[in-house]
Amino acid sequence: MNRVFFKGIKGGTGTTSIIANIATLLAQSKHSVLCIDLDPKNELCLHLGHQWHNQIGWSNKAIDADANWSDSAFINEDNVKYVPFGSESTNTFALCTLLNQSKRLNLEANSWLLFDVPSHISLEELPLDENDLIINIVTCDAGCYSQIKKGHSGSNGFYLINRFNASNPLELDVYQIWRANLNQLAPFFIHFDSSVPEALAAKNVLINCSPLSVVKEDFQALASWLNNKRKSLSNSL
Repeated sequence: MNRVFFKGIKGGTGTTSIIANIATLLAQSKHSVLCIDLDPKNELCLHLGHQWHNQIGWSNKAIDADANWSDSAFINEDNVKYVPFGSESTNTFALCTLLNQSKRLNLEANSWLLFDVPSHISLEELPLDENDLIINIVTCDAGCYSQIKKGHSGSNGFYLINRFNASNPLELDVYQIWRANLNQLAPFFIHFDSSVPEALAAKNVLINCSPLSVVKEDFQALASWLNNKRKSLSNSL
């Protein structure tokens, strides 16, 4: 399976929206996709049409030694499978157990396993494999720029710019600096689109609500890039 960890280097970078959209696009392209929410805010499922009142997720199963957290998986109309975080508090041990168990899931070899990682979780403390992909989500603002300059963004993985607005001089300046100096920066970005909140209100994703949007082309570029990276990693092992 292909495990990809999407992590915002600070709160509010739009990581959850990216996962929901790329998962939907992959599923619509006949890929097998499973998303797992590691964020206690439990918002990923809302992008995927989940019932607001249903608070059951893998954290509820983690406290029961006899329970199987994969039984908490749901599937939406786009054929995206997802496991919400749930309503119980958790710890690093539970996260490590979850990730180790995810390696033993009965999934197809070319399936995608996508993790929504909140900014407060350190991936360095979790049992990742060398062929796992880490995508750090950033926005071209002072907050993300500061985190990267301070070295708080983590040294592993790639960087993907979200909500990019080329008409904003500050964002354009930050983008030019990162393009020249930031290693592992993805060669494309996800454009800003004001329709994202409306899509969430409809409990759907942007690529469904605005199928002609330039952002859908961005996610198609992301899907192609992920496939190429997975092939590259597989060939190097």
